[in-house]
Amino acid sequence: MKITVGIITTQKTTAEALRAQIIQTGMATVVAQVSDDSAAKNWSSRVADAEPQLLIVDIGDFATSLQTLQQLHTAAPNSRLLVISSNTEPQLMIELMRVGVREFLPSPVSEKALIQAFERYNSDRALTTQVKRVKRGKIYCIASAKHGSGATTVAINLAGTIAERSKRRTALIDLDRPLGDVAAYLNVKPSFTVSDALAAGQRLDSVLLESYMQPRHGFHMLAGFPEHCADASMSAEKLAQLLEVAQTTFDHTIVDLPTNLDEDHVKVLARSSSTILVILTPELPAIWRTERLLTYLAKLDASAKVRIVLNRATRSDDITDVDIERLLRTPLYCKLPNEYGACIRAINSGALLGSANCRYLSKAIESLATDLAGLPQVEARRSLFGMILKPSIGGNNA
Repeated sequence: MKITVGIITTQKTTAEALRAQIIQTGMATVVAQVSDDSAAKNWSSRVADAEPQLLIVDIGDFATSLQTLQQLHTAAPNSRLLVISSNTEPQLMIELMRVGVREFLPSPVSEKALIQAFERYNSDRALTTQVKRVKRGKIYCIASAKHGSGATTVAINLAGTIAERSKRRTALIDLDRPLGDVAAYLNVKPSFTVSDALAAGQRLDSVLLESYMQPRHGFHMLAGFPEHCADASMSAEKLAQLLEVAQTTFDHTIVDLPTNLDEDHVKVLARSSSTILVILTPELPAIWRTERLLTYLAKLDASAKVRIVLNRATRSDDITDVDIERLLRTPLYCKLPNEYGACIRAINSGALLGSANCRYLSKAIESLATDLAGLPQVEARRSLFGMILKPSIGGNNA
């Protein structure tokens, strides 16, 4: 079946030449064409009615073109955008991707380049169809009621451990607000963030999501909100779309959550996730906040997936395990030993705990990852602190 294509240019001669090239490929047919300034003002209804699978835009003035491309997303959200331009500056590439452009061809475009673009589209479409047919991946949410509990460190190292031990596609998504720290912990300067993925809305698919991510330590990382002034709004619908695409793209997805969760967000997370790990430290303010978080989650029917992880635990803690379980009215799922100094060294170097001499903590997280993701058991190794996984609450939550 031929690909349906829409053409948008500001010159009729350019549009006609492009149309002839498209037809010559034998792979596509033109179903919509806008080719002059006056007509361009009324293109939206024609484009939307034609529902082209691929929209080819020959851009002229940069600022005007960005506005046009954004309007195109509204008019034809399911069409894949391909841009033709003589400007190949890196900053232009970034701006085009931010407004959802999926393909870029330098001008003047050749028939060979068009054929290759059509082949990539067909390949991506086939891959997306195949991915939707396979078993959906698992999502593990990492939450804490108080900043500084070590949730981000746990999330990063769970992602690295699961990726290494499972040999399956693994992702880490940073949803913390107002700023995400995962990229900083991994010493990465991202070109794209979760803001771009959320802004894509219904256009987001596996290929686009991966284009926003960066590989690190064997997993794909989607960086968090970059600045305080950035738009950190996140509707439940956009969150659900992001998690849906992540599940059909990756076998395992770890999500680093903010300390403040809206009700609608919790409902989406509870529906999508396999487990919600709540991280706390053995101090009264953290326990106090965690107790209220658990009460909040229970009211939203999310408590069945909640597991409590005690981080930075030592044998000399003033507040005992029994005290914590009594105050939270919930048993501990597991304990992670306190190797704070080694953790800081790992963070400052962008490394995982296993390569930063966090001997006991890295083993404990390995045990947590094994239980959480249903990985083959490793040989039992007790740490100096005797901190081993406790049985899952309510049985296996796979």
